[in-house]
Amino acid sequence: MKKILLLIISLVLIPLVSGNWNMFMNDEEHTGFSDIDMKNINSIIWNVQLEGNIYSSPAIVENIIYVGTEKFLYALDLNGNVLWKKDMKIFGSSPTVIANRIYIGTRDGYIYCLNTDGDIIWDVKTEKEITASPLYYKGRIYIGSWDSNFYCIDADTGKIQWKYKAEMPVKSSASAWKDRIYVTFQNKFYKDELHCITSDGNLIWKYETSKLPEGSCPPVMSDQFITSSPTIYKDKVYFGSGEKKVYCIDPQTGELIWEFKTEETGLMMKYRTGEDRIISTLGAAYDMVYFGSWNNTVYALDANTGIEMWRCLTGDRIISSPAIADGMIYTGCMDGHFYSLEAFEGNLIGDFRLGKVVGSPSISNGYVFVPAESKLYCLGEKIQEKKELKTMPETKKQKTEEKSSDNKTYYIIGAVAGIIVLVAIGVKKR
Repeated sequence: MKKILLLIISLVLIPLVSGNWNMFMNDEEHTGFSDIDMKNINSIIWNVQLEGNIYSSPAIVENIIYVGTEKFLYALDLNGNVLWKKDMKIFGSSPTVIANRIYIGTRDGYIYCLNTDGDIIWDVKTEKEITASPLYYKGRIYIGSWDSNFYCIDADTGKIQWKYKAEMPVKSSASAWKDRIYVTFQNKFYKDELHCITSDGNLIWKYETSKLPEGSCPPVMSDQFITSSPTIYKDKVYFGSGEKKVYCIDPQTGELIWEFKTEETGLMMKYRTGEDRIISTLGAAYDMVYFGSWNNTVYALDANTGIEMWRCLTGDRIISSPAIADGMIYTGCMDGHFYSLEAFEGNLIGDFRLGKVVGSPSISNGYVFVPAESKLYCLGEKIQEKKELKTMPETKKQKTEEKSSDNKTYYIIGAVAGIIVLVAIGVKKR
């Protein structure tokens, strides 16, 4: 009987926690993939003006959206209504939301843990700004700082477990796989490195993207504020570099499996900067990896071989990392457009003019949530009821009644499923 009750409880709760996007690129491997059915993304459902530009990505957990701007950390409902905001200067760091706690890094060098009401539980002060997003893995928070340290912090208490010394500021977000932590940063010659370290902070191996010839001068340090974070997919780790290359590395040994170099495009001449680089973190699904480059192109590569499968030209550089679901790729661009592309052939399905997109999109409940300049957009299938829900004046009582009605629907579905299970078990016993 006890097992039956537990089964019924689990059936009731499943609808309440579905569709979460807990952290930057959704999971601890940073694949950017969500295994949910999508709506027909053909319209802007709503947009909300926030205070300060958005350079990070939203997290969506239990139907609440958490997103940071240059001035505040916000919590909003799925209709775009602001529930609360907290005075924080956030530049690049995306919130990570696990077990009713929010973890975030700030421009003034703090790592914060808050509850879902916006109250601070603990904080850790580093020496310089933080643009990396926190990785939650097995009860710990892993995050880098511009003070050239990579921190491991107890997620419950905020106590620093260890610090891993880097040669340069750590701007990327770490990934985790099989009790190993993967993080990228530049060495003293401003070349990108991928480090694989144990959960105790010990180096296992490192891969350097290139070596400078003996006696040559190092290049001028880049002012980039986002670098490609490692993506782990099907026993391989991928990352992009400032050398116009994507690397595929064996996560066990650190040996190179393949590399892919982007090409200069005609459109790129208009935005000549003296360098082309890959800042976007790679998304991974369907045995392919997807990324955007500063050469105004979205690429899809075979994840096993590095062979180019398709490309799509855009009007400007791409900093935003892709989100992937239901056979579609969603990515923003500095040309002010947000693109939806068919994942297997690269066909352009949707093109929305939102404004410059630096942060990355997130997916939940069949919708795509996109930060563009100082606005947060919700994209989905155009339904009249959705628009009325946003514009209709509501009292606090009405909101409570609607939320209660939604919850009742979820519990009715769960209860019916539970009854079916009980009947099935009874029939089997007979």
